[in-house]
Amino acid sequence: MTDHFTEHLVKKVPTSQERTKTILLVLAAVVLVAGTAFVAVATGLLVILMITVVVIYGAYYILSGQGIEYEYTFTNGELDVDKIMGKRRRTNLITVDASKFEAFGELTDDVADKPDATLVLCSDNTGEGEYYADLTTEEYGETRLVFTPSEKMVAYIEEALPRTLKYHRRHGI
Repeated sequence: MTDHFTEHLVKKVPTSQERTKTILLVLAAVVLVAGTAFVAVATGLLVILMITVVVIYGAYYILSGQGIEYEYTFTNGELDVDKIMGKRRRTNLITVDASKFEAFGELTDDVADKPDATLVLCSDNTGEGEYYADLTTEEYGETRLVFTPSEKMVAYIEEALPRTLKYHRRHGI
């Protein structure tokens, strides 16, 4: 048996709401820095200058931690999805065996919603090239995974699918 291994990293595109929060944070930091700097100069207190430095560092820390990436690792039938926040914190979202998939395919408008399923959304947020996998896990119960894999990863996943699902996919059932 040939070993199948591939990794794929996707960067989540921020929503307009997330961009608005970032702009408001930058504006608030600028106002705080200007205000504390003015008070420091007017009063001559170095303590207030230290507060200015803390505000600048805090704004930098929050802004640099906002970027979200998802890393998919496929190894011999097992798909592992990690969420990376700000390139400094990593959390494992889900680890699944592709042979346990109940449904798999490209996510289109024709794919029925599963309102009772736990949604594990880890795509790039563009709506293009998104795939879904339906399965049941011990951790989440009935689950729908939505992600943006590479073509190579899709091919490896398709090889690892259960026979009945492969048959249905080949024959458009």
